[in-house]
Amino acid sequence: MRIAMSRVPRPPAQRQEPDEPEEPFRPPTPRPPVEPPELPASEGEPGAPPAATEAPQLPSPAGPSTPAAAPGSAAADMAAVHQVAADRVAADRVSRDRAAADTAAADGAAEQAPSPASAAAGGARCAYPGCTRPAAPAEGPGRPPAYCDDPAHNRLAAYRRRRELAHRPAGTNTPATGTTRPAPIPRPLAAGRARAEELAGQVQALAGELTSTLEAFGRQMALLGDITAAEAQVEAAEADAAERVAEAVARAVRAEQHARAATAARAEADAVAAEAVTALDDAEARLRAAETARADAVEEAAAAVRAATAAADAAHADADTAVAAADAQAQAAVDAAHRDATARIAEAHADAEARLAEATAARDQALADLATARRDGERDARQRTELRAERDALREDIRAERAEALRLRQAADADTQRLRAEATADLDRLRAETAAEITRIRAEAAADVERARAAAAAETERIRAEAEARLDTERRTAAERLAVLGEARAEARARAERAERQADDLAAELRALRTPGPRGT
Repeated sequence: MRIAMSRVPRPPAQRQEPDEPEEPFRPPTPRPPVEPPELPASEGEPGAPPAATEAPQLPSPAGPSTPAAAPGSAAADMAAVHQVAADRVAADRVSRDRAAADTAAADGAAEQAPSPASAAAGGARCAYPGCTRPAAPAEGPGRPPAYCDDPAHNRLAAYRRRRELAHRPAGTNTPATGTTRPAPIPRPLAAGRARAEELAGQVQALAGELTSTLEAFGRQMALLGDITAAEAQVEAAEADAAERVAEAVARAVRAEQHARAATAARAEADAVAAEAVTALDDAEARLRAAETARADAVEEAAAAVRAATAAADAAHADADTAVAAADAQAQAAVDAAHRDATARIAEAHADAEARLAEATAARDQALADLATARRDGERDARQRTELRAERDALREDIRAERAEALRLRQAADADTQRLRAEATADLDRLRAETAAEITRIRAEAAADVERARAAAAAETERIRAEAEARLDTERRTAAERLAVLGEARAEARARAERAERQADDLAAELRALRTPGPRGT
């Protein structure tokens, strides 16, 4: 008797890349307080336009081309404050654009000089900034590697390198000596506060979605364990049926040999043949049940594939949405809070990519399970065809033996009673042996099923424990991030209040500076 072992398909081998360590959230560094612009000791000619890179100069008391706003009025003071703030923001934007242009030019120059290895390969290049080597070849099915064979070039190192290039000061775009550019006035951070609250909500939603996904994964693993046990039972039943058919054929041959010697054994041969036909019918019924179970397994595997595909699409959509929101926030933010938000968005994007990779691996696993189920179905169909052919051959042999028994019936009248008694004793002995063997096989099958169930339950408990530990870690990380977001929110509120006070002080100083103007004229 062959014992069917449960087959669990292994995931395809993939190149493992080091995960990015989760760094603690760093609140943005506060900017220095805004100092009011100092009037130079020696002004130029009255009415001369200021330089393009210098801060806007205050109107001279003796300048005849000064705007017509009434000096010392509230409208003129507010207009001057807004003009100074707008000029400082524009200057910061120009400096940031120049730094980005320098970074892009450096990357382009590095990309224009490819190495001979990359030119010979002609495939995808390493995603590390500045690296021109080709990406490592794929070791199996799945997502191809994005980095070269250098162990120092991975996702974390590339992220740090891009951040370093983004924050690197542009040496060729330094303002000319002698020009002073005052720090920009920070704007109210209401938008940053709203964005932080939105990110906190997204973190909570992702935590809930991860919990539901892990629970669904646990249920799916339990279901797969039950299907494996059912396959083992079906294969054991098929082996038992094949063994019983072989025993029935042997008994039929022995009965027909007795029937050639005496016609009285004809009835016992018919009984053995009837038992063989009954065993064959039982085998056919079990095969039909196996086909039904196989179809259910294929349908469940297809449902798992669809669920994994839907989860991957949802994760991809979430990642695209997070990236689009991060780009919009990067274009709108101009201060240290913007850089911090960009880092958090990058972390969320990395998490989304990890979730997408996990969903893709789950989908590949489900596809592999479906292919295995299909191959098993084809193998069962071939075995069923062979069993049917053996059944037809056995029926033909039984028909031939029946004709031979009918021909020999007239020659065996004298030994009818003796052979009947011997055949009855042999039949009782065979039935007792068959019943004992069936009982033993059932006990072994039940023990195998219990062991398989215990193994599946242990594996399910292990996976559930790992999932719970991982979920607890994610929850603690989310709580830490929420606490840091609260601190950043309080600091942003304090910075907004400090910016308002500085704007008020600047307006007061402007009014104080403009007050002596009319007296001098």
